[in-house]
Amino acid sequence: MTTSSATLLDVFVLAPVGLVEIDEDGRVEVANAAARKLLAPFTRGDALDDLFAALATVAPDLASRVRSYEGPRGVIVDSMELLAPRDGSGVYLSLVKVAPGRVVAVATDASGLADARVQVARLQQRLRAVEGAVRDYAIFTASVSGTIDTWNESAERVHQWPVTEILGQPLSTLLPGDASADAHVQDALSLAARNGWSEEEGERARRDGTTFWANTIITALRGANDVVLGYSVITRDVSERRKLDEVTREDASSTTDYLTGVSTRRAFFDVAGSEVSRGRRYGQPLSLLLVDPDRVRELVNAHGEAFADEWLRAIASLCRQESRTTDIVGRVGGEEFAVLLPSTELSGGLVLAERIRERMQRHVFQGEHQGVRCTLSVGVAELTDDVTSVDGLLTAGATAVGRAKQAGMNLVVGYDA
Repeated sequence: MTTSSATLLDVFVLAPVGLVEIDEDGRVEVANAAARKLLAPFTRGDALDDLFAALATVAPDLASRVRSYEGPRGVIVDSMELLAPRDGSGVYLSLVKVAPGRVVAVATDASGLADARVQVARLQQRLRAVEGAVRDYAIFTASVSGTIDTWNESAERVHQWPVTEILGQPLSTLLPGDASADAHVQDALSLAARNGWSEEEGERARRDGTTFWANTIITALRGANDVVLGYSVITRDVSERRKLDEVTREDASSTTDYLTGVSTRRAFFDVAGSEVSRGRRYGQPLSLLLVDPDRVRELVNAHGEAFADEWLRAIASLCRQESRTTDIVGRVGGEEFAVLLPSTELSGGLVLAERIRERMQRHVFQGEHQGVRCTLSVGVAELTDDVTSVDGLLTAGATAVGRAKQAGMNLVVGYDA
């Protein structure tokens, strides 16, 4: 053996990756230590005499690939993923023809492959479990242009469209048919692309033409360089909740505001007074949000009183959705709402106020009011030695709201005497 050939053999045997030289029938001529270690989980009795036989259960077509390759040299197989049936260990296998009748197999470690596949399988199972458990949610995705590109069991259950008919259809297919449906969808997608997500409530259409009232959240899916790749859509059927709200409004006493369904000013003061007394007696924290819409006169003049009513209902709905069952939401002025938060410090009130402000900013109105954007200024105050009554909390909240308006609106400001 010459010095050069001996050096090449040393490189072959000592290489950190697995190298196996075989003939066209798979018989092993030379295999280095790394190859024997990586391929041991695939062999019986730890013998590596015939590569094709060793890998027959995970790659039964290796022999035919090698024999059908007609070139004098070149890559026959490139980075094929193999998982051992016994312990789930993995390798990436490549086959390179180096001369007539001679092939070199290159095996590299893919120990993370099995774990990754297990994790993916678990995530898929969890997603299927979620989709099967929720009865009133539809979860699917749409392309950048707004066509539906994935559809699952939950979406079919809510919208009653089979996957074979809905894939490739525009999102406007899920809206009641009118001339504004396409424009409404594009408006919602544009808002999601700009802000990350958008949310609205409105009618959605089923396959048979019937409609239901839904809450829809559209989230932008982004790739490299923050480029929007598509959208995730979650639609929840809230028809029963809306019916209950309507019945509650119809049957409510004078304690309920006729337009928004929240407490009237008088009812709010009655409950809030008791909470203030309790907070002072036991030294418990108590906070209040004063929610005031921005540019009211300007928007009402531009869009009419019907829009004003829709806006007030939207504000009340957001406040109720974000609040706890122990919180009290009331309409304390023509356009002002208050949210009383028992056992909550100022910092907690600021967090809730920010959620309400953000949701209003992203709210999408429907019908003739689509495209209208509305914001809120929210003042947050807490019970202190200086602020000791419901009137005091509202006055402090109003002061904070005034500061938010002066600073440019669409802000949350905490009261600081």
